[in-house]
Amino acid sequence: ASRQNDCKAVVSTQSTGEAKCRVNGAMLGDKVGQEVVAVGKVLTNDGKNMRLELSDGFPVSVSFIDVMEATPNSLIEVNARVADSKTLSGMAVTVFSDDFDLKLYNEAIMIASRQNDCFPQPQAAM
Repeated sequence: ASRQNDCKAVVSTQSTGEAKCRVNGAMLGDKVGQEVVAVGKVLTNDGKNMRLELSDGFPVSVSFIDVMEATPNSLIEVNARVADSKTLSGMAVTVFSDDFDLKLYNEAIMIASRQNDCFPQPQAAM
């Protein structure tokens, strides 16, 4: 099997079993066309379009087909496909509690992105 991408911090989705990279805003440009998991603070939300400030402070737009409920200033995890370095096509949202530490999360993403052997690598389907 060949590598799908060079992601170090991965999450496996229960529904598909596919691995997705956990990313911050600085990593989006390298992930265009790929499905990722990002965490951030909701700046605005009209139901189908959100503005988020990702864990590293990077602002992005996220569009959804279905209405997603998340109030401004709430912390969320979004499963999405990267359209470009500032735009995500959202698929699912998980709202986190108010005590989630976004700064610590970003530090973990940065540490994981520098490791080569500590995390399993996503593999392309055979």
